[in-house]
Amino acid sequence: MKKCFLVLCLLFIVSATTNAYDLQKALGKLVTANEVKEQENLISEILGHNPPAETLSKLLSNIKFDEAKKKGIVLSENLCIDGIKRPFYWYIPKNYTPLEKTPLLVYLHGGVSRPEIIEDPETYIKESPFLYLAENKGYIILFPLGQGSATWWNSVGAANVLSQIRISKRTYNIDDDRIYMTGFSDGGSGSFFFSMCHPTDFAAFLPLNGHPGVASIDGGIQTYFANLFNRPVSVINTDKDALYPDRKIRPMIKLAIEAGANLIYRIYTDIGHEFKYATKEIPIMLKFMETHPRIANPPTIKWETVDRSIGRCMWLSIDKVEPGEQADWHSDHNIELVDDRLIFGFVPDDKYEGEGIKMAKVVDSTFCGLAGAKQGNVVIKVGNNNVDKINVLNDYKSKKKRGDPAEITILRDGKKIELKGYFPPPKKYMLFRREKPSARAEATFYGNSFHIRVSRLATFTIFIHPDMVQLKQNVVIYVNGEKIFDEKVEPDIEFMLRNFLENRDRELLYINKISITPDNTQNR
Repeated sequence: MKKCFLVLCLLFIVSATTNAYDLQKALGKLVTANEVKEQENLISEILGHNPPAETLSKLLSNIKFDEAKKKGIVLSENLCIDGIKRPFYWYIPKNYTPLEKTPLLVYLHGGVSRPEIIEDPETYIKESPFLYLAENKGYIILFPLGQGSATWWNSVGAANVLSQIRISKRTYNIDDDRIYMTGFSDGGSGSFFFSMCHPTDFAAFLPLNGHPGVASIDGGIQTYFANLFNRPVSVINTDKDALYPDRKIRPMIKLAIEAGANLIYRIYTDIGHEFKYATKEIPIMLKFMETHPRIANPPTIKWETVDRSIGRCMWLSIDKVEPGEQADWHSDHNIELVDDRLIFGFVPDDKYEGEGIKMAKVVDSTFCGLAGAKQGNVVIKVGNNNVDKINVLNDYKSKKKRGDPAEITILRDGKKIELKGYFPPPKKYMLFRREKPSARAEATFYGNSFHIRVSRLATFTIFIHPDMVQLKQNVVIYVNGEKIFDEKVEPDIEFMLRNFLENRDRELLYINKISITPDNTQNR
């Protein structure tokens, strides 16, 4: 009898091991599958085996990755939501191994409004000071390439960056809790945008010589300083920056801190709009990143949005705004600014190699726009000085102020044309656009209960992770002090698989979600 029992136990162990192995193999295929049809077939196959949620989570957390086919500069591409394939690059360190989770740094370049992507991206990458972090500290560096039709803050560009992170996670053994974003100029402004609108994937943000309002001013997106509560942000600006000097940025940073931002701010002196401080700063950035891994399921989230497409922060999603009066505690943090920057108002064509500087794009309501300059014109003279490099224009501007007259000579269709005009007078504007009502939620969980203070919030969703609650107990949700949900939440295997495919996050393997609707009914 004992012998028979032992044989049955051994058979059970072998069978369980085989099933676990088959499930692991199926999950491995699912992770690398590109086609939707293949993904759907694999999901059906896995659901047919009805694996326990705990087993599924463990196997997804320990997926095996292939060896890197190439190291150093690696080219890839992504099919963007506008139907255009755009290239991007990784820098893979020589010591990368698929056996170890590897941190990822996303670097956003400046000048993102250019018509075409950077002309020689490999040279640009080779010259990046951040390669130090790859070869000496083992970071994989992701270099997205932006352009006017896919900026860091428009829907195409933002989705492109997030998709590239998903592709990185599918290809390499990325540490989900050590993904960071930095960037210079427009890249710094883009880092501010992602920190306020798409923080979930990231552990921290490090904007360099950027402006927190660019995504709102230029991109038309309503952004909120209150959202900087959710991730640490290390901000650098310089005092001699012609675009974003400390004297202009400092009041914005003060306002962000008043709004509850998790932020530190430092400045470098006697430096303009350039990354001359890289050698000193990158080791400091490294220390900041190494001491700030992501807290995957923080006990408190503060989130504000006007748009469902940027409505989610980790385990909380604002799904619908309820127009009306905002709550007494719901205060806006915005500020009126004065734009007194001197700009000619055109984007240079980096590919042009002839006489002067060619205009790839002319900006409305600037000197060039008002004086009649057009795309394709070539600036050959400013005042009495011939233009052979951008510094000639900068020297001319240094002697001017807003409201002063100016003149340039251009080439158009082979003809020299003198354009006269003036630099527009200073203009007042708000840091953040406020055209539609927003909803805000401040949510905390403890003791299997969620306590959510809401303002103008009609519908929201809570994503449940086993580390957040005891699944054997009821989950209780209070909204503005009123209990509106009190039930057990069961794992949903199909939801787990689809949520993983959407986010590729092995640390945020949510087992289900609870959606709260305006009439207090619950749908899972």
